[in-house]
Parts: sequence; C-alpha cells; structure tokens
Amino acid sequence: MLDIFGDMATHGAWAFLRNRSYPNRTAYYQAVGRLAKQGLLVKHHGLDTPQLRISQKGMESLEVYLRPEKRWNQKWNGIWYILVYDIPEVDRSYRNTLRQFLKQQRMGCFQKSVWITAHDIRPQYADLEEGAALGAFACLFEAKTVLGMSSEKVVWESWDFDTLYDIQKRFCEIYGENLEILQRAAVADLDSLMYLAGEEIDAYRSAFVLDPLLPNELLPRDYMGKEAYALHLKLAKAIRTKLMVLNPD
Repeated sequence: MLDIFGDMATHGAWAFLRNRSYPNRTAYYQAVGRLAKQGLLVKHHGLDTPQLRISQKGMESLEVYLRPEKRWNQKWNGIWYILVYDIPEVDRSYRNTLRQFLKQQRMGCFQKSVWITAHDIRPQYADLEEGAALGAFACLFEAKTVLGMSSEKVVWESWDFDTLYDIQKRFCEIYGENLEILQRAAVADLDSLMYLAGEEIDAYRSAFVLDPLLPNELLPRDYMGKEAYALHLKLAKAIRTKLMVLNPD
C-alpha cells in the first residue's frame, strides 16, 4: 500500500482518491464555471492532477481596475488569509498556473509557497478545492498576525510597492502631459482621439497589474494608485468631451 500510494502521490493522482467520482456534480460544475469567469480554465484527465490554464480573457480583464475604489473603501476585518501549498515538481505546470492565478487575484507572495491577502478569499478557495482539487496540495489559514509583524511590514514583505510606485508615477507623468495637451487643443480628429483612448487604457491596465488594491488602512503613504485612477477618469472625460464636439448627435 505504501508503494502504491507513494507512486500515486508522486504523480499527483492522490488528489482525487477521496472523491474521484465527484458525487456532487452540480457543485463541481458550478465551481469550475466560477473559476472560468475569473480566467482560470480547469480540465480533468482521469486520476491525474487537473490541467490549469489562464484564459486570455482572464489576463486582459479590467473589471476590478475600473472600480478600484470598491476595494480601497472595503473595511478590513483585521484578518490575513494565508494560502500555503506544497505541490510536487512533477506537477510544475499546475503549480506555475496556480501561482499566476493567485497573482491575478492580487494575492501577495509572502514566501515561496505562502501567499497572503487582506481580502476574504474563502469562496475562491472553496471553488479551487471543489473544481481543481487544490485541497490535496494546500491549506487556507486565517491569522490576525503574521510572525508578529505589523500590518505595514506584512504589506511590504508581500507586494512590490516600490516597483508599483514607479509604474504608477510614470503613468501619471505621461498621461498628465497628454491631458494638458488635449485640454489645450482647440480641435482634435477622431483617429487621434481613438488612438489616445486605446493607448491610455492599455497603459492604465499595466499600471494596475501589480496593484493588490488593498483597503485604505493598509495602503503605503506614498501609494500612487489613487492619483493614477483619478487621472484616468479625467482623461476619459476629456476624450468623451472632444468626441461629443466631433459628433454632437
């Protein structure tokens, strides 16, 4: 038995031994469907570890960044949600895609296989456990402190706010200048406006890819995300105004 289970664990097949027939098919399909909406595609092949893939739609999603104030204004309950996993090297593809998905969920990498967030991810974890067998590799913990660190220290250890500051500051500099130019221009042609709109939305996405959108009380003092978001709204409004001049009907 040890030989059998040892070999199956090496190949990740033990992930399904508890529930290989998925008796609650409705719950399974619902979980897989919710994960797909968030950009994670799950495929099963017998007893092997599920195959995970990030969809293009998931990588390009802007939804959360279009209303970041919802995240900023969310009251923090003082609890850190910590995901710890141990995935065999043979399942490297599963591990790498999971890591990419966790980044997409704006979780921070506290240590190599320890990911953390201030947002309650129990629903997402339940879906990963039900639809992608993550429970065989991982555990989700709740903690009020992490190694006795202050919340500020946890934030700086888990997310690269230095790089994020540089990216968002650069966005503000470039598109602040573009806004001034647009506001000074007496007229603007349609092609130029559409080009600027497309370029700005791509830059705006890039400016927030690394942003965990933490609650206000956890944000660093020099955080530039709110300035970037305010500038994005101003520029979008200025472009709409110019478009209305070109097409008043």
